[in-house]
Amino acid sequence: MARTDFPDDGTSAGGDNDTYTYDDTITEMSRSKKANPILKRLFASCEDDALGSVHRAWAVTVIFMVMFFVVSIIEATKLQEAGSNASFALEIAAYWSALLHLILAIIGTFILKRFSTAFTVGCFLGVAVVVSQQNLLLFASFYHYQHGNVMFNLIFADLALALSMVLTFFSLILGHFRHHIIVR
Repeated sequence: MARTDFPDDGTSAGGDNDTYTYDDTITEMSRSKKANPILKRLFASCEDDALGSVHRAWAVTVIFMVMFFVVSIIEATKLQEAGSNASFALEIAAYWSALLHLILAIIGTFILKRFSTAFTVGCFLGVAVVVSQQNLLLFASFYHYQHGNVMFNLIFADLALALSMVLTFFSLILGHFRHHIIVR
């Protein structure tokens, strides 16, 4: 660990003992030792092509998100056609989730292909986890909902559950291989 002492120029509040410490000894080998052993075993077959594995997982996720976008718009329209019997909050939730998934697909693709800094990959990973949990809540909300088209409510709920699982898997693979994605 290299330690660098900077002279006090009078602008810091710490006085003469301010130091800046930088550790550049983290290597790929030490990163792999820190990895979760369960995830390491789960993604062992992906180790040879980590970047390609993340991109393929994202491609599958985007396909699910586009399907979910279309189904969300149809579901919200069917709830709107049901009139006063349907919940206005669930109608807004369907429209909001459609918009959110479309934005996530676009921004996520941009982050993975063009702008893979530690900050953007971390934020993207966090948003993917949150949207995955949102889909789980959408599943719980629409699964037994009796207003509007009951069969389409069930289709929407099942697709939300499937997308929740797909996003969870993508979050796991992105989190495991994030060091292969991040461009310094």
